[in-house]
Amino acid sequence: MQRLTTFSNLAIASTILFINQPAWANINQITNVVVYETDDGIELSLESNNGMSSVSTSTEDKNFIADIANTQLRLQSGGDFTIQNPAPGITQITVTSPDANSVRVIVTGESAPPVVKVEQKDQEFLLFIATTAASTTTGEAPPTETPETTDSKSPPDTDIELVITANRRSTPLENTPATVEIKTREELQREQPLNRTVGEALQTLPGIVINRLGLLSGSANIRGLTGERIGVLVDGERLPNLEFGPDLGSVDPFRVQRLEVLKGPASSIYGADAFGGVINIITTTPQPDAPLQARAYVYGGGFAEYGGNLEITGPNFVIGTSRRVAGDATDAAGNLIPPQGTAYEIFDIYGTGRIDLDANQRLELRFDRYRQDNADLNGFPSPPFIAAKNVFRDRDRYSLSYINENKDGGTSFNLRSYYQKSARRFDNATQVTVSIPPTFRPQTITTPSSTFTLTESYGFSGSADTPLGNAGNLIYGIDISQDNSISDNLINNTTGSLGTRNFYGAFVQSTYDLARNFTLAGGLRYDIFNFKESTGAENNTNAVTFNIGSIYRITNTLAARVNFAQGFRPPRLVDLFGSDNDRTFFAPTRGRVLADPNIKPERANNFDIGLNYSSNTFRAGVTYFRNDISDFIGFESITPPPPPRFGAPAASIRVANKDVLLQGIEFSASYLLTRNLTVEGNLTYVNGEDKSGTPLSQLEVSPLTALIRLLYDNNQFSGYLQSRFYGGQGTVLLSDNRVGNGSPAATVFDLAIGYKVTPSTQLTLSVENLFNAEYIYPTVNFPAPGTRVLAGIRADF
Repeated sequence: MQRLTTFSNLAIASTILFINQPAWANINQITNVVVYETDDGIELSLESNNGMSSVSTSTEDKNFIADIANTQLRLQSGGDFTIQNPAPGITQITVTSPDANSVRVIVTGESAPPVVKVEQKDQEFLLFIATTAASTTTGEAPPTETPETTDSKSPPDTDIELVITANRRSTPLENTPATVEIKTREELQREQPLNRTVGEALQTLPGIVINRLGLLSGSANIRGLTGERIGVLVDGERLPNLEFGPDLGSVDPFRVQRLEVLKGPASSIYGADAFGGVINIITTTPQPDAPLQARAYVYGGGFAEYGGNLEITGPNFVIGTSRRVAGDATDAAGNLIPPQGTAYEIFDIYGTGRIDLDANQRLELRFDRYRQDNADLNGFPSPPFIAAKNVFRDRDRYSLSYINENKDGGTSFNLRSYYQKSARRFDNATQVTVSIPPTFRPQTITTPSSTFTLTESYGFSGSADTPLGNAGNLIYGIDISQDNSISDNLINNTTGSLGTRNFYGAFVQSTYDLARNFTLAGGLRYDIFNFKESTGAENNTNAVTFNIGSIYRITNTLAARVNFAQGFRPPRLVDLFGSDNDRTFFAPTRGRVLADPNIKPERANNFDIGLNYSSNTFRAGVTYFRNDISDFIGFESITPPPPPRFGAPAASIRVANKDVLLQGIEFSASYLLTRNLTVEGNLTYVNGEDKSGTPLSQLEVSPLTALIRLLYDNNQFSGYLQSRFYGGQGTVLLSDNRVGNGSPAATVFDLAIGYKVTPSTQLTLSVENLFNAEYIYPTVNFPAPGTRVLAGIRADF
């Protein structure tokens, strides 16, 4: 009853806010600028959230000027739009904000103001621009209708996508030799609410699979590497490694503005946490001239799942909250997902503030409080575990950043400090068969366990960006972090040892244009690692890693890239010394494991070779990667000593160094069928090989994955139909330490539809597993839910 009350309150609040829209709701916002080629010239489309603003035009010298009143420029890049020489006779097009509530478009001709016709259609401002190569000798404006076959929403010279993660500065994606995947806010919003977590938002990108411990808990598997080998950043701040790696479930996908994934080793940029890649989660950032406005989303449907989100933004601040609850899901056959269902509850509240010291300098303050309750870990239980649950997981984050952009062209720099606290309670039950005197007959004993763990993390980073003339940049800085963890056994009322993890790193990266069509990028990093426990156990090590890559633009539409990057990861204390007196510890899905004090650090050498093509209507990319890992920290079977007459059996596996080869191919493509209809897809094949001949662990085997998606959007009606394909894993080392078949192949369809009843209000219908396919989540052994239908309403006001 309490859940329904909470949902009703959210719905009522959202409805009241929607009905009582104040006057400032009429301020328009331009969110995207796109240039299309047409038979008669070019068409400039300014996509907005309203489209109802007055436009005045004028000419001056060689310029055609259009001023749009009561409108703000809110592009994803955060700045203005500029394109040089977009067509014959046009030298430049700019879209800027001369003041807080107007937008100016300037189209510059070669010798005179160009002929431009302005129209408003739906939620677009359209500028039809005649060019010298078009049939416009009579001076008439080009027609308003253009052939659909030449339209493009992403032409290569206009849609310049910037990434931050690849070298710790904002860099055009086309100048990044490493393999980077991006998911924009538009894409994330389109997939809501099917994405329960950030992990589910990532799973449709090439080369990424989610190793699930439950519907909310799991870690990203990037090209066969997972868990603690994948670094996760939130607004550039490192998430600590917990029991199963960084907690992807602790960030509400509603508040995420952008996702960037750097695939392959990135230790030379971000340190040991980035041994297999980096996920950068970028949340809503406050803007100084943002109007007071709000956005809300309320949804509900299958498996008693309900949720509501509300975010309010204004000048220099963002605040928001969300609440989600779900009942127990069933699989496609109608059976409860074992062992105890999939119910969960989530609450999140956050805020970000910005203080502008002057035109170049600002402070940013962030606060985030996230709580998850009663989430079952369906993929965790393996002998001797029979049940596992996150009773609660709390994460508090506080951060303060100083940013100096130095817009005059000198060195810019930023300083970031943060404190994070993660408190969680984990309950489980184990079941073993032992011989009990005096009869010593085998009997099954079930033992409950309950553990409270507190992890406190402190971090500081500083980086500077110095221009190297007009051809390149030098980025350099330091990272310092410390994690302190301690656990209490709530069953026998004992406290474990305090574990401390210290990382210190210094790095330098550079990007330089050696020629107009050739870019070189690279850098190196020095790290010092220290692990210690209050019991006296300690491990110290250091490493130097580097990366180097280049991009050669063969033509305006075709580019080749190559990148080499190293990874380094020291062993954990538990790998070296265990956690019990017999030097053993329990590992998720593996059971009891024997530690080895002589275990060596992991090292990786990775090559990426890629070819990218981009034209007005078609984009495609193919990448071959090869990652040679020496001293990979895995497991090997051992012959245990004879079991005791009383007590649990001894460990049958131990930690071991192995040499592993991971290689594969990634392919992605997107084709604009018409102006409103796009088909896109990707395919990834990863081949993992343990050079000792032993099959890799099931969690380390990335299956063949493929995605095909059909997208439609005419500004009022939008939607997509997608097919997700997962290949079978084949022979793997299963969770009970025997060799067998991993997760089987599966094909799953999803559908999402959106309809705007007003420019600021959209109704949504989302269907996961459209045809109720019965399948197992890839890389784990628990069934996925059957068809899930969710209806919602999204409003901006």
